[in-house]
Amino acid sequence: MEQKQILYDREGAVEVITLNRPETKNSFTFAMIRELGDHFQQLSLDDEIRAVVITGSGSGFCTGADLTGPDNRPDITLPVGMRLTTQWYGRVVGGILGLEKPVIGAINGVAAGAGCNFALACDILVASENARFIQVFVRRGLIADMGGTFFLPRLVGLARAKELMFTADEVDAKRALELGLVNKVVPHEDLMPAAMETARRLAAGPTRAIGMIKSMLNRSFESTLEEALEREAALQGVAVSTNDVREGIMSFLQKRPPEFTGS
Repeated sequence: MEQKQILYDREGAVEVITLNRPETKNSFTFAMIRELGDHFQQLSLDDEIRAVVITGSGSGFCTGADLTGPDNRPDITLPVGMRLTTQWYGRVVGGILGLEKPVIGAINGVAAGAGCNFALACDILVASENARFIQVFVRRGLIADMGGTFFLPRLVGLARAKELMFTADEVDAKRALELGLVNKVVPHEDLMPAAMETARRLAAGPTRAIGMIKSMLNRSFESTLEEALEREAALQGVAVSTNDVREGIMSFLQKRPPEFTGS
């Protein structure tokens, strides 16, 4: 039986996506990229899922594109093949950013190249002590892709982003936390419990409000204050019509914890 390259598991309102090519430290094939792009579109329509966790099998999170594997596009190293692959990267990243639900990255090992930027596209990152982050592109004469030129300077600042991308130096988990690349570092054996704890907490929250906050924060660096205020006013009008707002108000008046349904 052929091994599935991506695994999907559901635990209540949380979906766990596991990249499953441990023999290559979960490097991307073109088929995986297309599947992920399609899957995030499907998740956007699935009201039962209210948080997502992404991790890798084995000792690596993801080492970027598999440029030589048999499952990849035969033209991957040609301009047309590389362009098409990179465009599909954009669909995956757009799917994560556009998803109303929070996405938690559980970084279990090395995240390099496109795999590093795939991790950075997540909303919250929990890293194992074994995690390493490498903007490896210049080692291959390539430019950064999968949204890295967007995410990295927003996380660490422009000067530090240039340093990390120009040098392709490896960043261990401790340094990643210091730089602001990740939100939390835990012992390796505690990685999935910690990531799932975060996911379950967010999945129990007001999903639509979280989604609207996510969309506004993702646009915050491109917005003027006036645009941000106008967007807040418009989306607050949407938020106040949800069932979760009514529950939030009632729970406050009744002095009890809210029980949000994500609607």
